[in-house]
Amino acid sequence: MNHEDALRRILDAEAATVEVQPDALARIRRRIRARRSRWSPRGGSLFFLTSGAAVGLAGAAAAAVVLAGSGPPTVTPPPPPPGASVTPAPSGPPATTAPANPTVPTAPASPTAGTPTSQLLAVYYLGIDRLTAESGTPINRPRLYREFHRLPAGDGGAAARTRAAVAQMLDGRTAADPDYASSWPASSRVRDVRVDPDTVTVDLAGAAVNGTDAETARITVEQLVWTATAASGRAGVRLLLDGRPVDRLWGQVPTGGVLRRGPAESVVAPVWLIAPQHGATTGRTVDVHIAGIVWEATVNLRVTRAGAVVDERVLTLNAGPPQQGEITVRLTLAPGGYVLEAYARSAVDGSIQHLDNHTVVVR
Repeated sequence: MNHEDALRRILDAEAATVEVQPDALARIRRRIRARRSRWSPRGGSLFFLTSGAAVGLAGAAAAAVVLAGSGPPTVTPPPPPPGASVTPAPSGPPATTAPANPTVPTAPASPTAGTPTSQLLAVYYLGIDRLTAESGTPINRPRLYREFHRLPAGDGGAAARTRAAVAQMLDGRTAADPDYASSWPASSRVRDVRVDPDTVTVDLAGAAVNGTDAETARITVEQLVWTATAASGRAGVRLLLDGRPVDRLWGQVPTGGVLRRGPAESVVAPVWLIAPQHGATTGRTVDVHIAGIVWEATVNLRVTRAGAVVDERVLTLNAGPPQQGEITVRLTLAPGGYVLEAYARSAVDGSIQHLDNHTVVVR
């Protein structure tokens, strides 16, 4: 690898360091409107209108660039060999080189010390990704799906955010979508969280025994890594059980040293319906946000009401595999209850693959 390749990988990793919150697009549009209003023309002040509009558009463009690296992650540097997942690093001081896998967002600044706060945090859950093999055999495999939850986060610091997000993650009943769950033992709880410059250490109790299969165990550990890195803003996770490191969790997953996010294409669901979240209530204008790692960057969106299809379209994401592409579609819907379905179609027989659906109410 030459210097240009190394620099490109580092820049790609940095571009994937932001978890885009569900209201990001709406906030950008509000800022644009506010700037335009502030620089509206009065008495022929066309120069100030032009300058203000340019500033507004430049600010919006900058915000869009910052928000473009949505996680889980939207941009993936070249992944490790197929089959790799959580990658333990040797024990000792954290490495200073950029991780090969997508990293995590820069965490928001903490509020004044001692001030209670709540924050919108990314929480990852397990869901079942359903697809059909080329042989025609149906396959059900665990994959990660993300939701945003507003949670009490103590002083708002990285440790408090991580504790809140991981505690929410451990109990799959906290997921808004009933299709999502957690495979951590029901007795699991957070004992302690410590944040260092490059890593976050999560100490769990009641998690030493789990009878799940090897693939589910792998994704369950990824669930912790993706949630803890998103909340803390650190790229690496050290896992402790009852205050002690464990080299192999449940006898199946290597967890010694520093754990980093596995490659997105082997961890997250190939199709995510990011927003609106399941159970949301929206206005008649609905921004549907979809992400995916799918063949030819093509996904389908179907909207039904009382079982009748009211909208159906084929969409092209802004990136193809192995990167996670995204698209936002604006719909106008009459008041009522709807089911939004995002999915891909099999290149072999056209069957529906990777379905993710949410029920929402339009007011």
